[in-house]
Formats: sequence, C-alpha cells, structure tokens
Amino acid sequence: MLWTAALLTACAAAPDPRPNPMNPQELLAFSGFSVKLAVTQGDVDQLASIPQRELLRVTASDPPLFIWVDVVGCRCYYVGDEAAYRKLEALGFASGWR
Repeated sequence: MLWTAALLTACAAAPDPRPNPMNPQELLAFSGFSVKLAVTQGDVDQLASIPQRELLRVTASDPPLFIWVDVVGCRCYYVGDEAAYRKLEALGFASGWR
C-alpha cells in the first residue's frame, strides 16, 4: 500500500513537458528558439532600440531569422530560424501575442 501511494505521488509530481501558453519565453524555447543574454550595457542599449516582446522577422539575414526581445524582463532575446517559427506557428502562437 505504501509503495502504491509513493508511486502515485511521484507520477502526480512529474513535470508537464508542454510549455505554458501564457509564457512566451517557454513557448519560444520549446519551439527551438535560442536565448541570448545581453551581457554589456551596450548590448542592453542596442536591444532597447528594438520593439519589445514582439516576434519580428529579420529579413536582412539570409535565410531570414525571427527574434523576440525582452530587455526589461530577462535582459535577453530569443532567435530562431524558419523551422522554429513553423513549430511556434503550429502551437498557434506565432503572431498576435506579446
């Protein structure tokens, strides 16, 4: 009986592998976006000039990349390729969220 209770407790406490749909950072990481930290004040200043918490397509790179910047929240940005964007899109979160 004790063994069964311990097993049920362990199963109930197992982490959910799905991303939290209310947390854009989890969705981005789950989709294959890489997180990059702003290390210097110059990095922070440069990132602050980019629209915040919006998924942006960078067409200056070949192939195009997608970025999501959050200087205030995490002092970081997420960058992903077309495959990461498609995975995010398949989750239903590629556009219209901040």
